[in-house]
Amino acid sequence: MIFEKFFKRNDVHNENGIAPSSKPRAVAFVDFEHWYISLDKMYHVKPKIREWRDSLAEKYDVTEIMFFGDFSNQSLRNEISHIREVTNFIVDTQNTSPHHKKDFTDFIMLDHIYRKAISGDNVDAFIIFTGDGHFNSVVQFIVDRCNKEVGIYAVKNALSNQLRTSASWYEELPKEDYMAEYYEMILDNLKRIENSHRHARATFSKTVTMVAQRNNADEELVRTALEKLIQKGYILQKRERTRNNKMINVIRTDWEKLENDGMFPARH
Repeated sequence: MIFEKFFKRNDVHNENGIAPSSKPRAVAFVDFEHWYISLDKMYHVKPKIREWRDSLAEKYDVTEIMFFGDFSNQSLRNEISHIREVTNFIVDTQNTSPHHKKDFTDFIMLDHIYRKAISGDNVDAFIIFTGDGHFNSVVQFIVDRCNKEVGIYAVKNALSNQLRTSASWYEELPKEDYMAEYYEMILDNLKRIENSHRHARATFSKTVTMVAQRNNADEELVRTALEKLIQKGYILQKRERTRNNKMINVIRTDWEKLENDGMFPARH
């Protein structure tokens, strides 16, 4: 069963007592399952819905924002109050059919987008929040056939390459580096080891395990953060010989580079 609540806004700015804007008129379609679930899985954070809407409103006269998702998922349902801070147009895509389709939300969302594109309403731009390649065709249709702008928002590292190339522009969220707190955990641990054990050698796997345990942190996120520090050249991997004449893989920290780049001040 599809449960829709239509509380349409003819002019968001006028409702707030603000004179009509000369900015392009836009409608936005949000795949909230993509936004919430991808953020939670990859970064362990929640969507900043009002912040996103405010950023969008700086560039566009947003006349309508529509959120889509299976709100039988309790985690998504808990966010409804935050969604209502920016719109009451919510489409619950829960599928009660025994033949459940994984992409049911995509299907319903695509239907709404096509209908809006074909209706010929006074809309200059379509904003679509999704990373799913299933939306490539509708993006191409709006850009090529309707001659209108399509902007894509998506969770960082969860955006289809097809959408990147088809859209007029795209932006990935979050903009912040959510690895920063894990970088600090790792660097604090490595500095502590160096200060307490002159000849200590840190290894990749032991560092991941120790940092995760000491900080009650997700081990996979710690691993990812350490890999990024290595990729950036702040931590080096080397083969060294132990006192027992064994060769092991160790990690060494370039503290000077970290300090020069403002990653780890000298006070540490």
